[in-house]
Amino acid sequence: MMVKQRSDSTKRDRRRTTSPRRLAGLSLTMSLMLTGCSHAPEYSIFGSFFPVWIFCSVGGLLLTAVARSLIARTVIAEHLAAPVLSYLCMAIFFSCTLWYLFYS
Repeated sequence: MMVKQRSDSTKRDRRRTTSPRRLAGLSLTMSLMLTGCSHAPEYSIFGSFFPVWIFCSVGGLLLTAVARSLIARTVIAEHLAAPVLSYLCMAIFFSCTLWYLFYS
């Protein structure tokens, strides 16, 4: 019985000593993650602030429309299994690429 009590008490002691370390690590991680949240990426157009993701989405849709017109002229259009899904994924890809190129 004595051995079991000692092992239980040492486990409790270990938990107490590692808890502040984990808390310090968590607070350091959170503070490093929140440093990028200093301001929202937005543009002022005629006094109204628009989020940048709107511009990236519009740019992605325009690039997808250009890509669709190029694909429609080639033989590739006949081989698309799900064109709606393909163009949706293409629009998301172009939008995220524009965001990555200009705002990261």
